[in-house]
Amino acid sequence: MSDNDRSTSGSPDELRRRFQILERVAIFFTLPDNILHALSRRLAPASAAKGSVIVHQGDPGDTMFIVESGRCEVYVEESPGHTITIALMGPDDFFGEMALISEETRTASVRALEDCRLLTLDRKTLYETVPAESDALIELTKLVEQRKDTLPNLIARARMVAPEQAASTVAVYSPKGGSGRTTIAVNMAAALARRFPGEVLLVDLALPYNHAALISYLTPTGCLAAASQVPPQNFEEAVLGAILHHPGGMMLLPGVLRAEQADLITVDLVNRAMGILVNAFRYIIFDLGVAFTDIVISVLDHSQRVLVLVTPELSSLKDVGELLSCRLRSISTAPSRTRRRSRARSWS
Repeated sequence: MSDNDRSTSGSPDELRRRFQILERVAIFFTLPDNILHALSRRLAPASAAKGSVIVHQGDPGDTMFIVESGRCEVYVEESPGHTITIALMGPDDFFGEMALISEETRTASVRALEDCRLLTLDRKTLYETVPAESDALIELTKLVEQRKDTLPNLIARARMVAPEQAASTVAVYSPKGGSGRTTIAVNMAAALARRFPGEVLLVDLALPYNHAALISYLTPTGCLAAASQVPPQNFEEAVLGAILHHPGGMMLLPGVLRAEQADLITVDLVNRAMGILVNAFRYIIFDLGVAFTDIVISVLDHSQRVLVLVTPELSSLKDVGELLSCRLRSISTAPSRTRRRSRARSWS
């Protein structure tokens, strides 16, 4: 890998481009523009040729890398000559963030799969530029601990053989906000994951927010919406790369990182993603938003089980009545129970 000298200046176009990249990096979402501009001036460009190793497992480091262009492979060496790929990185992804917070050695190696352009940020620059009390540093520290805790799960997941059958799908829906829908969806996924660690995925489609990650104490760095922007040949790795690994064994795919990304989520995008995910997990749980959109209708129509939460209010009862009257499929109801009578359409 080649490095250029760290510069506190640059052409206006170069600084504008760096600023736009930083705006898209999840851990910097909370930083004000003046701090992002200051970081933009102090980032150092670097390049990595296809096949070169950018960081080595076990080496010390004090630098985080942001991928500007190209693709990288994150892998761990379990024994001499035997490696396991645990993640793939593309534009706007980042790695090496542990070096900014901790002086521990690198926990994984990163190899360039293509010629890559990178931006680097070292520990000294970070602490000189970003206020110590900022939310960004808190999120970065949280993310470092999250990735350290889930590294064993990533390795185990990489070794896992795909299930013989397509995933069982469960949609959790309520027409009323504040019903506890997201909490129940998270707890359902967590309970299943205790029995099947690494085989249960929660998909957060409660647009336009990503509260499932918040409730799960996870810091998202990728999302389904971002996967819609990659070339078709990289779509699968973008979807799988956006999945968060909870230390308890549950997996979580955020729909969006920012509210404005909600417009990128379409029925076609969800169907494309599900074509990949149903063959990679045993159970998939959907947390659906209140609005009865085409996406919600499609997920309800395809899911094998639907859990509808009803609050004891007249308006909620009326809305659920309309939901049950929709011609999604035949449903029979009993007190505290909903039972599927005819099989729903499947993604598999």
